[in-house]
Amino acid sequence: MPARPLLILPTPSLAIPPPGGRGGEKLRFPSRGRQTGQFGPLFTQLRNVLNRQGGGLELRNDPSSLAPDRVIVFEIAGTVADFLKAVARIDGLEFMAEYEADFPADEHFAVEDKRKGREGQYRMDKDVSGRFYLAMPNTRALDELVRLWERWQAGQALGKGYAPFSHLFQQLRALRPWGPQDRVPDDTVAYWREEAGRNPNQPVRTEVELWFRNNENRRRAASRTLGEIVTGAGGQVVHEAIIPEIAYHGTLIDIPAAEVQRLIEHEAVSLALADDVMFLRPQTTLRGPLEIEPGADAAAADGRARPLAGERPIAALLDGVPVQAHSLLDGRIILDDPDDLQSRAIVQRRIHGTAMASLILHGDQNNGSASIRRPLYVRPLMITHEHGYEHTDRDKLVIDTVYRAVTRIKGTEGQEATAPTVFLVNLSMGDARRPFTRIVSPLARLVDFLSDRYGILFLVSGGNVHHDLSIADFQDWDAFERATPEARERAVLKALNAAKHERTILSPAESLNALTIGAQHHDHLAQRQGGQNAIDPFQDDSLPNVSSGLGLGHRRMIKPEIYLPGGREFVRMKRSGNGLAVSIASPQRLYGLKAAAPDPSGQGRLNYTALSDGTSSATALGTRAAHQIFDALMDREGGSMLADIDPEFYAVVVKCLLLHSARWNGNDELLKEICGPEDRRRHVERAENSCRFIGFGVPKIAEVVECSENRATLVGFGALAPDNAHRYRVPLPACLERVTDPRSLTVTVAWFSPVKPGHQSYRCVRLEAAPLHPLEVLGVERRKGQPADVVRQARQCFS
Repeated sequence: MPARPLLILPTPSLAIPPPGGRGGEKLRFPSRGRQTGQFGPLFTQLRNVLNRQGGGLELRNDPSSLAPDRVIVFEIAGTVADFLKAVARIDGLEFMAEYEADFPADEHFAVEDKRKGREGQYRMDKDVSGRFYLAMPNTRALDELVRLWERWQAGQALGKGYAPFSHLFQQLRALRPWGPQDRVPDDTVAYWREEAGRNPNQPVRTEVELWFRNNENRRRAASRTLGEIVTGAGGQVVHEAIIPEIAYHGTLIDIPAAEVQRLIEHEAVSLALADDVMFLRPQTTLRGPLEIEPGADAAAADGRARPLAGERPIAALLDGVPVQAHSLLDGRIILDDPDDLQSRAIVQRRIHGTAMASLILHGDQNNGSASIRRPLYVRPLMITHEHGYEHTDRDKLVIDTVYRAVTRIKGTEGQEATAPTVFLVNLSMGDARRPFTRIVSPLARLVDFLSDRYGILFLVSGGNVHHDLSIADFQDWDAFERATPEARERAVLKALNAAKHERTILSPAESLNALTIGAQHHDHLAQRQGGQNAIDPFQDDSLPNVSSGLGLGHRRMIKPEIYLPGGREFVRMKRSGNGLAVSIASPQRLYGLKAAAPDPSGQGRLNYTALSDGTSSATALGTRAAHQIFDALMDREGGSMLADIDPEFYAVVVKCLLLHSARWNGNDELLKEICGPEDRRRHVERAENSCRFIGFGVPKIAEVVECSENRATLVGFGALAPDNAHRYRVPLPACLERVTDPRSLTVTVAWFSPVKPGHQSYRCVRLEAAPLHPLEVLGVERRKGQPADVVRQARQCFS
């Protein structure tokens, strides 16, 4: 246990927080005359139809028109302050959601240039940020919207409380109904094509996200209408879930092959035109790897200490069904399987859950770490067949399964908790069909809500991307093999940067409250076997694996936050000559973390191990590290000063400490050079772009749990009311007094925020750590080799 335990931050005093940042980009907007010419005919036609008897029905019969009970898209440049308050003033105009949007500058909309010597000009080389405001009107609300437009067009005041509509009309780029192009994203069409090619003439299972209505009767009506559309087309509704806390209403449906083909060809299909439908998506399916190369390991469990009697679990693994009787797992896990997935999981294919449980409990077997002395709670999510992938139940919506799993762990009204002491949840899976693209996925929203509701730290894998990678700096494999390690490393990083938008983190890794973990290019394998025609792309083991999903997250938050070992991943030739493309080599015996594995022969031998890799394995190590940090905090007999932490704060304290020791390892200059921009004065952008690859860096867990002769770590926790601040006064430790050597200060703040689904201000709480006095007074300056000071992350390092 630590020789020098962590210290407690002094009790803070209340303070008035400093004013927040102001301003932002100044935009050019079009004139009133231009807006009148652009949108006047639409409003005039709308007025004419509304004035006719039965006008509302006439509008509803035209799927391309603004109509009652049809979501309207207000696409604007910039933002409109207090728009939601103004919407609330219009009776019958129901706000549905808002989303970010970027679009190219043009002669009407552009960002003002702030660069030296170009002040007052407008940038045609920079995208304009904007918003989609989505609202559903009834007939009365449409009439009021037209009235407000007519007053604005005439230059008249709109009335008290309606001023935001004046800004809306000025900043408006498009006004249209939510249509098929919105409901059916390109990735859904690609999924339909793939499924239709794989299983011709078979129905395609598809996930439908409905507009969430606060009124239960409206939700029932939407379900009924969708059911009629689906059955009318010859399909069926398989499953439905409603989670009001995250504004989620979804169904799982089977669409007949003929109807799928019509959807692919963008024909006027009822599903694509249904006003209650928000999105048609590929089914969310979490799955594990297909192939490993296990082997018998007689010493797998030698010397492993057993869990202490009476200890209760603090960590839960939501994953595949593990091999419970494996020598590394026997007596160490608590399996809770209310859905009886064990009966649908072939034992010799129970790969992922077995490996993840082993890594959490024992770490990498090649590293010789001590075992965790608490049991691990396991709730299975995945099943498997004899020759297939492990995957979540295809007859259920994953979001509902995860929701039920966590509420069962923590308990709800009328349901006793099955593992009330659990506050760490490991989710080492991602949805390969749901890469993050600005909109926070329902599963990530659920993770955010459950984190805040129950005080849970979710440790989520960033996701593995196995698309081929084109390397522009090399034309063929031979040249790649002959190149120096430095040249290969630079070329692969450049290739990843060029493809960053196709290699993003996977849902639910964009969750704000979760700690997202990427795969560090590192392992402890002493001998690598099977490396023919495979090459190690990086010499720097603090870089991410090629397959590790890249950030950033929602509103450019740093994601993944930290990186932990995911195996020293190799690449193989995929295409050579007239351009080089590589794919990810299978771990086999080439790289990875040694963990428990099932006996592939089906004979039930219980001492097999295999090499596991990727962000899943890194996340399991993250949960293990969180476990170790908590055990150190609770070690009262070992001298811990923090053993009396209120359980309400366990998760957030551990989250903060996990992140606190993360550092960039000197590779930031290379990444900044590759990620750009070239102008070194734009250091914030350069650092932010580099964060896509390394987040806050690689944590040093051994340093987290104790102080040292020349380093003191202080921990504080508590609750802070809105618009308040806590002032901490920390005395200089005696070991640092009269020391003239360089000193550094790192401040890390972590919290769980309530969220507002569908709102641009999705996160309800923002915290910031700031010095009381100018740091220069103390001879301290910002450390340059770390991410820029960004309020949304509340992490600052000084030297």
